[in-house]
Amino acid sequence: MIDSILDRFQPTKKRPTPAMDTVGDRGIIGQRGAAAAIDLVICYFLIETPILYVVDFLFRTRVDQLGGVVLVSVLLLFPLYITYSFGFEWRYGRTPGKVNRGLVVTMEDGSHCTGRASAVRNILRYIDLLPVVLPYAVGVAAAVVTDGRRTGDLAADTVVVRTRVEDPADQAARADLETDAAARRDSQSS
Repeated sequence: MIDSILDRFQPTKKRPTPAMDTVGDRGIIGQRGAAAAIDLVICYFLIETPILYVVDFLFRTRVDQLGGVVLVSVLLLFPLYITYSFGFEWRYGRTPGKVNRGLVVTMEDGSHCTGRASAVRNILRYIDLLPVVLPYAVGVAAAVVTDGRRTGDLAADTVVVRTRVEDPADQAARADLETDAAARRDSQSS
């Protein structure tokens, strides 16, 4: 059971086929927000909380001088989240949150997101966060007035689109072909 749950969050080395016809689909804006919320929960509870626990244990007086563990947490979470997003989007084209929501980051032409593009789109999240009083106001405004792209997407020439879901019959046929090809290779090497 846990495997089926984890499969909905786990990026794989084989990148999904982007559905480029969903560029500009306004429904993706909400899905991106849900994916970001999932990723923030992962970053905070699975990555940042253990780090904060160790830092607070080892450097309690230093942490207190900086304003306490809450302030350190706030200062650490955003750079951690940007690094997390950069790594997953560059390597797999999507974060675990995007996997769960069926989204993928691609270049405008449908090719894989490059390291440079991932870095640019994630560093510009700082712009999207402005004003701090109403986080992501700039990012949401940019997405609404454009074809659903944030400031970072516009600068990096990237788009976030839905993934193309393969027909189960096509999946089965491809699996049969791969099995037949593997069997032929094995018989030829024997």
